[in-house]
Amino acid sequence: MKNSNQTKQDTFQKQLKTFEKLLIGAKMAKLSSFILIGVSIGLAIRFRDNNLYVMLLLMGILAIVFFIDKFLSLKDIKQKSYTQTSLVSSISKFKTYMVNRKKYEMYFMGFWMLTLIPSASLYFDSNILGILGMLAYITFVSVFGYLAYKKTDKEIALLESTMEYELQLQ
Repeated sequence: MKNSNQTKQDTFQKQLKTFEKLLIGAKMAKLSSFILIGVSIGLAIRFRDNNLYVMLLLMGILAIVFFIDKFLSLKDIKQKSYTQTSLVSSISKFKTYMVNRKKYEMYFMGFWMLTLIPSASLYFDSNILGILGMLAYITFVSVFGYLAYKKTDKEIALLESTMEYELQLQ
């Protein structure tokens, strides 16, 4: 019996570690969004003489700030300590968080990229290689973002199934 309890505890700790890694990934997404804001602020300062470019960049900043506030908040998910039941609840909330984030992220990032195009083309002096490099970067980030979402979805599904199995054993 003691061995069974130890196995349950080990499984719970493993599930908790996996969930905490998912939370770290979500925090990294928030950090990345702040980096995008920094890029826009840097370009706005560089092109401060052109009001149109500055206004476009500020609109992009506002879109990212709104996205961070509405879709990247983890305050309802994170807890100081977890039990088996509270972890199940947090995983469910995290799954909802990921669905909402996935649903809207490309719209907000796409809008942000659109606000960047005029100043980026001026920054690269309308150099086709610079613009192609920027498009390649955007494609690279989009593909890896998509792959990260797929991996996260699999990890959440695995966590849910193992948690469900553990709760049935109790």
